[in-house]
This record gives sequence, C-alpha cells and structure tokens, in this order.
Amino acid sequence: MKKYDKVNEVNELHSKAMEIAQSAFVARIQGELDKVKQLSLKAYEYEREAAMRLLNDYDIEPTRSVLFRSAASLALNFEDYREAEKMIALGLLGNPPAEILEELTELFISNIPVQPTKSISISLSQHRCSPVFPLAAVSVG
Repeated sequence: MKKYDKVNEVNELHSKAMEIAQSAFVARIQGELDKVKQLSLKAYEYEREAAMRLLNDYDIEPTRSVLFRSAASLALNFEDYREAEKMIALGLLGNPPAEILEELTELFISNIPVQPTKSISISLSQHRCSPVFPLAAVSVG
C-alpha cells in the first residue's frame, strides 16, 4: 500500500472518530452518560484503528503520536484505563515532539490509576534463613 493511500485511510478513520466524539460531547452536555460511554467506545475504535495503521511509521510524526494520544483520551471517556495506558505507551514508543511527549506523559500521570501492590511479610526466624542483601545495597561506613 502506498503511503499516500495509507494516510488517506487514516484521515478517513480519524474523521469518523472525531464526528462520533463530537456526538459524545453533545451527549455529555445533555447528561446522557450511558450514551457518552457508548459513543466514546465507537469513536475510540475508529481512532485506535487510525493510530494502529501508523504504528510502525515513526517518520509520520507528530500525526502518529497525536492519534495515539487521541485514542487514549477516548478510552478514558469510557473509563477503560488499561486501554488508555496501552495507547499512551504506543504513542511514546515513537518519536513524538516534545509537546506531544509532555501531553502523553501528563495524560498518563493524571488519569491512569496506580494499582496497589500487596505487601507480604516473612518471618526469617521461622524459616531459619539469613537475609541476603545485594552487594550494591550494602555500604560500609
């Protein structure tokens, strides 16, 4: 497929996504939250497809990273944080301009919840073992 044809397809997909996203925006203003999620999901599907078509086209920046940023924002509209995180990561994989890099980073920091980690406790005396510390973690002094 010629690059020109690919770009045209990407533009068509992006236009469909933005048209649906506009409808989602109107639904949000009207307080139709279920409709917002439904429309945002549909818009996301188009925007994700547009972005994925440029996944390995690192020479088409900033378009490539902007599409991934947009897809991430749409995923956040229907509260799919994992999908948003993936789109942000894919956008960062390219060579986004500093401004888009900053926006992708801010989108991640501001919107992706941090998964709490479980803490575990082990009684060393119970298992008759000694703690082992990496050499880099031990300092003399």
